Amino acid sequence: MLVYQTPKAIKQNSKFTFCKGCDHGVAIKLVAEILDELNLQEKTIAIASSGCSVLLYDFLDVDCIEAPHGRACAVGTGVKRAHAALKNDRFVFTYQGDGDFASIGLGESMHSALRGENITAICINNTNYGMTGGQMGPTSTLGQVTTTSPLGRNEQYHGFPIKTAEQIALCDGTAFSARVALYDVKNIINAKKAIKKAFECQINKKGFSFVEILSSCPTNWKLSPQDSHKKIEQELVKIYPLKIFKDKTND
Repeated sequence: MLVYQTPKAIKQNSKFTFCKGCDHGVAIKLVAEILDELNLQEKTIAIASSGCSVLLYDFLDVDCIEAPHGRACAVGTGVKRAHAALKNDRFVFTYQGDGDFASIGLGESMHSALRGENITAICINNTNYGMTGGQMGPTSTLGQVTTTSPLGRNEQYHGFPIKTAEQIALCDGTAFSARVALYDVKNIINAKKAIKKAFECQINKKGFSFVEILSSCPTNWKLSPQDSHKKIEQELVKIYPLKIFKDKTND
């Protein structure tokens, strides 16, 4: 009989601090499993930014820095470069929400990719500002009702949502860019493969690597966890296709 062992990179006896049905827990578990498999725990520095993503340090047993809102890639760049200058190689990844990565932090995120910074960014896309009340975010879909778009997102007034994985893939310094989801077992397996490939890009010094993860937000979507996953499967993947948009791992 197969027995699942909790990854070493997961803090033991942690209290679950996300909303019920939130996919952050699954995403963090995948990250922890990969850190174990690649033997990275002791050399990892994680950068968590403002929003639900900041709770990363409640669960992940690695060195972790909290960045100001939107500045995770900038902080990650500084950490990576400082250690490189000291000949003290460290594995650096950011863990961010879509509002953090693609709105207030878009400049830092995009230019880190354009420079080809050898860090990895993980962006949890739940199409709203989850921690602060469910306001419209950069990835909120057309027609989506939020606390700041009560009549639904309107392209003429609010503009179109950003497709982050596609945009990051266009940057010449990007080595890997993919979008994945967590709504069923098959997609969880695919998500793990993508995150692992992104981590391996950094290990092999290929440049900037990025994984966007479509995630549920039952609280602000006002849906059950089950219906939230159905929403991702039936609606969001049509807007945000699941795909590897760039892969230079074998170059």
